Amino acid sequence: MKRVFLFLMISLITTGIYAQRSQSILNDTIGLDEIVVTGSRVASLRENIPIPISVVNNTLIERTDEAAILPILMKQVPGLFVTSKGVMGYGVSTGAAGGISMRGLAGASGRILILIDGHPQYATIYGHPVADSYNTLDAERIEVSHGSASVLYGSNAMGGTINIITKKVTEEGNHIAAKAMAGSYGSMRYTLSDSYKKNNFTAYVGGGYEKTDGHRPNSKYNSTNGFIKLGQQLSKQWKVTADVSATHFYSDNPGDVSSPMLDGWANVLRGMSGLSFENDYGKTKGAANFYYNWGKHKINDGYREGGTPQPYLFNSTDYMGGVNLYQSVDPFKGNTITGGFDVKLYGGNAYRNPETEIYADHIKLNEVAGYISIKQVIQKLTLSTGLRLENHSLYGLEWVPQAGLTYKAFHNTSLRFSFSKGFRTPNMRELYMYAVANEDLLPEESLSYDFSITQKLFKSRMSIDANLYYMTGKNIIEVTVVDGIRQNRNAGEFTNKGVELSVAYQVLDNLRVDANYSYLHMKKTIVGSPRNMASASVNYTPGKFSFYVDMQLVDQLFLSTGDNAVKSDYTIFDARIGYKPVKWLELFVNGDNIFGKSYQTMLGFPMPKATFLGGISVKF
Repeated sequence: MKRVFLFLMISLITTGIYAQRSQSILNDTIGLDEIVVTGSRVASLRENIPIPISVVNNTLIERTDEAAILPILMKQVPGLFVTSKGVMGYGVSTGAAGGISMRGLAGASGRILILIDGHPQYATIYGHPVADSYNTLDAERIEVSHGSASVLYGSNAMGGTINIITKKVTEEGNHIAAKAMAGSYGSMRYTLSDSYKKNNFTAYVGGGYEKTDGHRPNSKYNSTNGFIKLGQQLSKQWKVTADVSATHFYSDNPGDVSSPMLDGWANVLRGMSGLSFENDYGKTKGAANFYYNWGKHKINDGYREGGTPQPYLFNSTDYMGGVNLYQSVDPFKGNTITGGFDVKLYGGNAYRNPETEIYADHIKLNEVAGYISIKQVIQKLTLSTGLRLENHSLYGLEWVPQAGLTYKAFHNTSLRFSFSKGFRTPNMRELYMYAVANEDLLPEESLSYDFSITQKLFKSRMSIDANLYYMTGKNIIEVTVVDGIRQNRNAGEFTNKGVELSVAYQVLDNLRVDANYSYLHMKKTIVGSPRNMASASVNYTPGKFSFYVDMQLVDQLFLSTGDNAVKSDYTIFDARIGYKPVKWLELFVNGDNIFGKSYQTMLGFPMPKATFLGGISVKF
């Protein structure tokens, strides 16, 4: 299968080389001349940031018709893998999917940090992201940084960050968009949004609903989400924005096929709000951002056949609030200094029986940090360095350095190198909850080394990114047995290295090819991190029609480890056909796993065969 993928990728690129090439402006996803914020807080050219960053823009998001963000990233970002178990939804607790892996850092402990507009997003009781709460409805673009990013974002950014940049309204007037689709397994998906701009005021309101009966007994899922964002340009230099979003979802847990689950379900509410004051005086710019996130989880752990129903539900609430301030200044030509200050307060509680089974009783923790980064451009060379000093209420001071350089070797060739430290403080579950809890745990640590080459070809119509990385880590928290007692301990270490490759080629104005590949070598094999992973897609829009085909290859994905380790290798195809009889209307059919491949990403949870959704999209 790997040879099939490589042959297809080479054929697509070679075909494009000899195709007729139009001279019009290219889609902004080609090349390094993109503006990103994730690697530096302030808007910067991607070619001046030494750490590897993948960008998924709104065009790529919309053509998938997905409601969730994570499956899109798995197709577009090399080395990023997400576990799944059904037609829609990931769920939480036992049997949940949505585990994110990047560069061999995976699991439910939250070593990949998800951000919304630069604000951290995860369930603080368990320290991991809640996959079903990240929706495409909110997203303007997504920036994924590879490797440790703790110098800017602190704890949990050991393996990288996923920064969801929310909607921006740029067109004057009122614009309404709606989409409705239905198909296999009683699945339905609806979205409605309205954007408005008049002079210096902007507003965006959106809502969505999706549901499925599932491809297995007891695998229903439904989700409702809404998002509001308001903005006002106060003056030429100052702008204020405020937003709030909420997602409510219900998911069944069918259990693994060898031991099905009865009455296992989760009912979850997640919310996010933010307030931002941005300034731009030319030589200096910055922002003051305030945020507050919350969650309420009610879970029935279910029972197996022959067992008895649970006497109590598991309940938990969590919150995270904070502020981040940063200001950038250009004191002289080619030099930029950025300083920032972060405060994060978080906590929560968890119980089964509110009187006798209390797992976390209104725990409160905090983190306070300051950081500085300096960038100096010297002709073709850009030097970058950064340092963060973080103080945790339990662990005291933590120093986090980062350094890198970029070199524009030729007009269309850029070289980048970076070194960065990452860390993760133990979460509340590891410290205080259940029999394996250990209050003496230390923070985990990682070091990342990256070397990247970017090459543009054919008048910048093609961009090739290649990245080599080497990562080490220590103090990894694992459950170990000492004197017959199972307990969380800082017992683990890792050494991971690999290759990440991306190719984007705008063959014609209406024909685009994207491909990516990643190879991961780990000293210690873990579940949920494939050794080889690849994706190739073709997007063709002749006239009123549009055709999109995507192939995903996964090789040596371990579903379990040990003497009887189980692996999963598979190749699946997705496709979409659309027709626009008029400019404001599109009819489409979207198919996943169209050839009905049998495969698993989690042991005991077979994925559905071919699934199809047909629908209609309108924009006024």
